[in-house]
Amino acid sequence: MSDRELEVLAIVAEDKTDREIAGRLAISERTVRAHVSRIIRKLGVASRVGAAVVFVAFGSRDVECAVAGTGLSLVVRSHR
Repeated sequence: MSDRELEVLAIVAEDKTDREIAGRLAISERTVRAHVSRIIRKLGVASRVGAAVVFVAFGSRDVECAVAGTGLSLVVRSHR
């Protein structure tokens, strides 16, 4: 997952709208929607709520995802 996707995911987890995320990051709402779509696909969840749950479950750690074939591999790196 890219740094920008992680940044968007963190804000999604704050329950912000696409418009609010776009304003905070100085990007378009369309770009936010594209990031959110990729995040959902990479995490293998059904919605932005599911993505937020994954993010919150790992606290302030970075969540990186790599999709291999049809399976999902979740790698968590802690910043210490």
